[in-house]
Amino acid sequence: MAVVIQNRETDRTSDRAFKAVCRMCHGGCGTIVHMQDGRVTEVVGDPDHPINKGKLCSKAGQPSIDQLYHPDRLDYPLMRVGPRGSGKWRRATWDEALDFVAGEMQRIRRETGAESVAFARGMGLNNTNIVSRLANLFGTPNVIAISYFCYAVRVAACQISATGKFSNKTWDGAVVPDFYSNPKCIVEWGSQKRTSNDHGLIGHIPMTDALRGRPAHILVDPRWPSSAGPVDQWLAIRPGTDAAMALGWINLIIEEGLYDREFVEKYCHGFEELRARAKEYPLHKVAEITWCDADAIGRAARTYATTKPACIVLGNGTDHAGLNTFQSVRALFCLMAITGNIDVPGGNVFYPAIPLDYPDMKDKLSPQQAAKRIGGSRFKALDRHGFAHPPTALRAMVSGEPYPVRAMIVTGSNIATTYPNTRAVIDALKSLDLLVVQDIFMTPTAELADVVLPAAGNLERDEPRLHLHLKGPHAAYMDNVSTRLVSIAERKSDWEFIVALGQKLGFEEYFPSVADIADAALKPTGVTWEQLKQREFIEFPLEYRKYEKAGFGTPTGKFELYSTMMREWGYDPLPGHVEPPESPVRNPEKFSEFPLLLITGSKQPMYMHSQNRQVESLRRLAPEPLLEIHPRTAASLSIRDGDFAWIETSHGKLRMRAHLHDRIHERVVGIPHGWWRPEDPDPMHGIFETCSNVLTDDDPDLCDLAFGSSPLKGLLCRVYRDEGERSALDRADGTLSAAH
Repeated sequence: MAVVIQNRETDRTSDRAFKAVCRMCHGGCGTIVHMQDGRVTEVVGDPDHPINKGKLCSKAGQPSIDQLYHPDRLDYPLMRVGPRGSGKWRRATWDEALDFVAGEMQRIRRETGAESVAFARGMGLNNTNIVSRLANLFGTPNVIAISYFCYAVRVAACQISATGKFSNKTWDGAVVPDFYSNPKCIVEWGSQKRTSNDHGLIGHIPMTDALRGRPAHILVDPRWPSSAGPVDQWLAIRPGTDAAMALGWINLIIEEGLYDREFVEKYCHGFEELRARAKEYPLHKVAEITWCDADAIGRAARTYATTKPACIVLGNGTDHAGLNTFQSVRALFCLMAITGNIDVPGGNVFYPAIPLDYPDMKDKLSPQQAAKRIGGSRFKALDRHGFAHPPTALRAMVSGEPYPVRAMIVTGSNIATTYPNTRAVIDALKSLDLLVVQDIFMTPTAELADVVLPAAGNLERDEPRLHLHLKGPHAAYMDNVSTRLVSIAERKSDWEFIVALGQKLGFEEYFPSVADIADAALKPTGVTWEQLKQREFIEFPLEYRKYEKAGFGTPTGKFELYSTMMREWGYDPLPGHVEPPESPVRNPEKFSEFPLLLITGSKQPMYMHSQNRQVESLRRLAPEPLLEIHPRTAASLSIRDGDFAWIETSHGKLRMRAHLHDRIHERVVGIPHGWWRPEDPDPMHGIFETCSNVLTDDDPDLCDLAFGSSPLKGLLCRVYRDEGERSALDRADGTLSAAH
């Protein structure tokens, strides 16, 4: 039940307005939804919402209505009747589809074990706990998620450095910037926070408000995104060298006595060890590694250390480094700690964790089954987080090693576009005995399925938010994940699907209903789900400097600069620089053949990962993926703005139109991620012509040592003009053509 602005009992022909949470991304801005005769007619920002204050991004508003009523939405269950990927389907009932799925899952479990069935989910849209509940009850340790290279690595690194036992109990999992307390210095490090968000931190309004206070604004990124706005200093770092940059800052700050001595002495473990490691990174060496000026590096480090309070804004730029992702993030947490910018107003803070009884039922997975988690023994930080390693699991589908993976149940994930090495991913999906996909549109992944199930989206589902809670002005907010104002055809929420499948598999005791599971999860908050739906949110105040009373939740009780858990796992307990899997240093001969560095995953504010390319009100804002390239680099390659050019790595090549600008390093080029063309009739919908992961590698040996994150940035590439296509600037009218 939504919060009603106008009386529910008024005539149905009149306009009625409801407050609702927007879930066109995983943020959760406040909206006011207007309805006429049961149909949504307008979605506007809620001016009373404490975070977005009535402002909405390009994905919300009219596009949310366009998505809701789009003619291509999946409305009914479909079952494959032709060869896999042939696009031949028949309509089925939910009962028929789920009976088939449950029967096949049970057959595979009898034949080769529960671990042969994997589950997959996409970004954090609230299904993680309910999916894990079913996986644990069924007996499989193999749940894969895109979070292995998207944000979860930051949570996991922070948990072993600082939160530990407090995570998901009293403290949230990772520190986030406190935009609400007037930071005097903001460092954006591989982040586009004003066009994206993570872990409930909505960027576009809070960060904009913070920047209006004119803090020192430093950007560490090979690309200066337009969302950053004006900056005082830009360090155009070589992709994948973040740990070296952070250790250079740490070394200067320690040697010049700019660190917070009191905090370090009372609350940090391993300072002298970190000091010794950081001495290996003097400014001249860091400049050589990172391709940045030594004096500029020194100025940035001094500004951050002496301009208090200061916060660092992290993003996917540090998540995609491959071999050294986990330690790169740890280096940045260490930087926050030694400067005393941890859990203080305007610094990087731990928001309170909402008291919940999480419904994932981890105790139902036996230790013997948990030990079978694919990649678990190798990527120990990922294993601790409860996920299998996606590239290794996908390879097991084809190779049968370490054992066969024969089925996958996918909720809200377009795997074909989002995991590295697109062709290998598709081969893996084609090899399965059973592939089930629930989504809102027919995606390339769904095209390969045996059963496709229609998902409810924004304004079509009710669930309490169990993770990624909103971070607001000095408080965390418990709210609903969305608000069901309409019910269309036979679309079901992720929770409804998993509850129904759990019942079909014989787990009725544990899947009584969505409402019962929600009430049980909410019990520690003292409210029922029905009571929560009558309110906009429940506020949990933020307390600063919690470590003064409780210490840190690590084995030593302190902020671990030197990680005792990393040592126990057999990894380096201190952060250090490791060359990316592909680099001019590691692969000099290859660099002569592929002389540019490619970063994939540039954020586009109108899209959320691979979603909504079919929504016209968004597609016209960005009709095609573009290659970002520096004008001088482009000139050396005879490429002009609007020309088609090829981007080629040793793994594949793509053709994109060139967009020239000088806010990218001259030796770096960038492309967006998640692209496909829903309008293409081919079942793969153009992913081999548009998807960035055609260019990336899935080799586990190139992944982060502790968390398994794949290298998606810093790839060696070459770029050349497509001589077979006339330049757009040669056209008589001088206009760019649309991608449609």
